[in-house]
Amino acid sequence: MSAMTPRGPATVDDGSMPSAGQPFMRCDQSILPWIDLREGQGDEPCIVALHGSFGEPRDWKLVVSRLAARASFHAVALAPLAQCAVLDLPHAAAMVVRTVQAIRAQRPGAPLVLAGYSFGGRLAASATAALAPRALVLVSARVHPLPPMQAIERQRADAALASALDRDGMQMFMRSWHQRPMFAGLVARGLSGTVAASRVASTPSWVRILRELSPGTSLQAPDLARAARCAYVAGKDDTAYVQEGERLRSSRRGRHLQVTLADAGDGHPTTHALLVEAPAVVAGVLDYACAP
Repeated sequence: MSAMTPRGPATVDDGSMPSAGQPFMRCDQSILPWIDLREGQGDEPCIVALHGSFGEPRDWKLVVSRLAARASFHAVALAPLAQCAVLDLPHAAAMVVRTVQAIRAQRPGAPLVLAGYSFGGRLAASATAALAPRALVLVSARVHPLPPMQAIERQRADAALASALDRDGMQMFMRSWHQRPMFAGLVARGLSGTVAASRVASTPSWVRILRELSPGTSLQAPDLARAARCAYVAGKDDTAYVQEGERLRSSRRGRHLQVTLADAGDGHPTTHALLVEAPAVVAGVLDYACAP
């Protein structure tokens, strides 16, 4: 594995919001920073991975360490999306597209495997039509729009969460966040609540992202038809996301979708945080996605 080398625009590496008097980024011209977690050669697949809410590129390290496929692995930082002057799903997805294109410029002939966890999965799905990857891998991701009344409630709930994050700070917020049933696997393994200083620094960015990129604002399902291969991974005890995988399977209109129910096999629940709870399962699905 190569050293974790930050790439992309140096001005947004930490994901912090612009200071007073500093302009927002032009999202039609900018790309996101990324880290090269593994280098590739020739026509080996190029994996580009998007982390979840409140996350950072290094969240993929446990998965990469278990990856058998010969492929490069590039993890994109999403907190800098908050520096965009206009922040909605189409603008965010377009910025992801440009970033992936910049990464692929290193090896333009390499097959693209696009992966996204949770919030990153929504962005990966939204970028699929423009990128036409060999494979799309969605991990614990909700990509279908919510029914209208649920969408309104979700926007209200996310606005309240953003206010709580802004008021309480990342450390206190994450202790509460991890008490949700969807993170029962983290709690059972004693992995909840601890937040690195790098995540604390990005708190203002996630406040804005929570408010303006709530799933309640998504109006239509993304077009996944241009992904030649599609895989979905959900924790076996993460009921809402198991159901989302089945909805995706139905919506593929006859095109194959592999749905994997992850079981860490350690006697604990396997829920939402699969990059930590079951990294070997996620790596196995990425191996499948990289196969010829």
